[in-house]
Amino acid sequence: MQRIVLRNNTGLTLVEVIIALVIALLVFLALMQTALVGIDSNMRNILRDEAVGIAEIRLEAMRNIPYASIVSDTGSLSAYDCPTGFPSAGLPVERNIRNIEGFDFCTSMVCTEFGGDGNCVTSDADNKQVAVRVGWKWKGENYTHSVTTVRKR
Repeated sequence: MQRIVLRNNTGLTLVEVIIALVIALLVFLALMQTALVGIDSNMRNILRDEAVGIAEIRLEAMRNIPYASIVSDTGSLSAYDCPTGFPSAGLPVERNIRNIEGFDFCTSMVCTEFGGDGNCVTSDADNKQVAVRVGWKWKGENYTHSVTTVRKR
């Protein structure tokens, strides 16, 4: 019986191992960055979906009150971190989103009368336009969502 003896059993050098580890590190860093971008994009989408739901709730509430009671918001949003350029009158809405408790959305409802004096409070026209705007801040960026509808007497 003949034995086979390997004479070249040098293996990997320390330099080759370090180069392989650096390449693996770069690949893992790229994968982590991709995951972070995906998580941030997912969170922006969740916040936008919540804003759409809040605007829908505000419009539904407006549809369920008498026509003469539809007026623009008068509450103050000065104590809240609303997006830049957001109206100062409105209602804050607080939601728990994922691990963020008490995330603030700023909402503003503006009523405009069609065909009368333009003032929804002293309305004598048969149509009012209601615009609901929802704003929020995420990582220092301003986001808004707007919905407009017309309500007939």
